[in-house]
Amino acid sequence: MASRIFSLTALIILISICDLQKVNAQYKFEKAREFQVKSLNSVEIVDYDPATQQFLAYEKVSSGFVVVLLDDKGRILQKKDLNGQGPGQFSSAMNFLGFSDTEDIWVITPNQVISYDRKLNFKESKKFVIDNPFFVFGGSKAPVFYYKEGQKDNLVFTTYPSGTARFMSAKGLEKHHLVEMHELKSKKTFYLAPIAHRPIFKHFDNTINSMYKPIFTQDKKSNQLYVTAALDNEITVIDLPSGKTISNIKINHGDFGSFKKFPISDKTLPSYPPYTLASVNLNVLHLDGGIVLLDYVGEIPYGTFEKKKKEDTQYHHFQDPDYHRVILFDERKQLSNDMEIPYGQIKIAMPNNSILIKLLNPDEEEDFIRYGVYKVVKN
Repeated sequence: MASRIFSLTALIILISICDLQKVNAQYKFEKAREFQVKSLNSVEIVDYDPATQQFLAYEKVSSGFVVVLLDDKGRILQKKDLNGQGPGQFSSAMNFLGFSDTEDIWVITPNQVISYDRKLNFKESKKFVIDNPFFVFGGSKAPVFYYKEGQKDNLVFTTYPSGTARFMSAKGLEKHHLVEMHELKSKKTFYLAPIAHRPIFKHFDNTINSMYKPIFTQDKKSNQLYVTAALDNEITVIDLPSGKTISNIKINHGDFGSFKKFPISDKTLPSYPPYTLASVNLNVLHLDGGIVLLDYVGEIPYGTFEKKKKEDTQYHHFQDPDYHRVILFDERKQLSNDMEIPYGQIKIAMPNNSILIKLLNPDEEEDFIRYGVYKVVKN
């Protein structure tokens, strides 16, 4: 009898392993093309316009906000430092950078929406005031926006991007939301995705509030928002115009060490002060084939981090492709288990069910920036 039970258990385990392998075997990343950006500074691409086949990026410099317009082959078309006090210039923060739904380029700062043409000439600026202004330095995302009731003069946009430590000073998260929207015309603010409704919320200790960062992306065709957070086990799909939740997609991470112990607190999460060593979600993308991609980073051992930090003082495992994994979903359920990506950093979604990856060479420092377009395909 015992041998039968053992055999049955072994069979169930074998079937489960085969099912997992089958799920992962259904998808892969297939390289479509590669291009180079000739720049001595790091160029971070944040948006793509399929109509003109142009990329929008910013250049990482010690000071200023250098915006770069690229063609489809990575050649620099326009480049301009927008830091300053004059018309079309700013000095606070470039929270959002992206293409509008017209020929314009938008920069959203903590208090204004600035429009430029494709030659980066200033067109107009519209100021706004919010109760809790935020300031993002060292990064920018494409804006999430829509028009209320389809009226072009009634712009509604997110007022903070993914990756912002919005809850740094919050004593508790029960009254906070992951998404804050601002209506430019009426000057009204409203909120989406209450944190108290997140399934993982009941396991939180207030000591992790500063780590609970919102992460979201938009499907502009359907005006649907896909939102999660750095420490979360669910992706919520929201209809932006109505604010209604369409679905909640459960995330089954392959190895998410941050959820091993409850309650989740600064004592249960590994750290190398002032750096966290914990596993966190970093990015979510919606591809035009209906696939949702989650990019997360796994936990790094203390000794490994300490060794790498001595070798490179700028090292952080958030930027190390060896610790990144992706999971694929449709708009209702998870489609894959953990998948490795080509050696680099995932940046944006591209047409034809593809993603753009900033390719890295761990063996040598190159005098140009390499990007690759990879399509998600079924085997």
